[in-house]
Amino acid sequence: MHVELVDRLRCPAAHAESWLVAHADRSEDRRILEGTLGCPVCQREFRITEGAAWMGDDEPASLAPSAVLDADGALRLAALLNVDERGGLYVLGGSIATAKDALATFDTARWILLSPPANVSAEATIRGAGDQVPLARGSVRGIAIDRPSATLATAAAAALAHGGRLVAPVGTELPHGMEELARDADQWVAQKVAAFDATVLVTPRRAAPRTSHQ
Repeated sequence: MHVELVDRLRCPAAHAESWLVAHADRSEDRRILEGTLGCPVCQREFRITEGAAWMGDDEPASLAPSAVLDADGALRLAALLNVDERGGLYVLGGSIATAKDALATFDTARWILLSPPANVSAEATIRGAGDQVPLARGSVRGIAIDRPSATLATAAAAALAHGGRLVAPVGTELPHGMEELARDADQWVAQKVAAFDATVLVTPRRAAPRTSHQ
């Protein structure tokens, strides 16, 4: 878990948004490999193991290898997510995370993986969150999910910035505040059009996350 991206994480408990306090037991190249994340609101703690932040114990099963995207599929995904030279933060969920290496050519973008297959990792990996997306509201430019879960799609939409895009399997209910742009036999892509979300908690930006080291 890269220390710069710890600041985007949020406690999945049902309370006002708050950043998490990171304690690093072992780190390397600005990545926390082993440590804990603590919520100052509810006092919950989440472990960081082998670089992945475990935000709960509900880890969805990955789809079969046949669902893994090839290079052409990864480039198509980048177009659907509107990845461009502006960069920004993007989330790849489940088996879609296998496109990470093919998407490395978009070097201005940063990637967070949500419950990726085993042995797939990035500078920020989240596990155990189930159908939640424990990221700051409005902080992400694009999210792709591989499971037709209305709950997951709604959580993803909350994390998207205005104009951000969500790619989801056909059969997934379109979340409130999203406008469908296109679909095929397998997926649809939608854009966040809600002008204002009164539930968004605006927090000041900080130069670096709160961390401590032994």
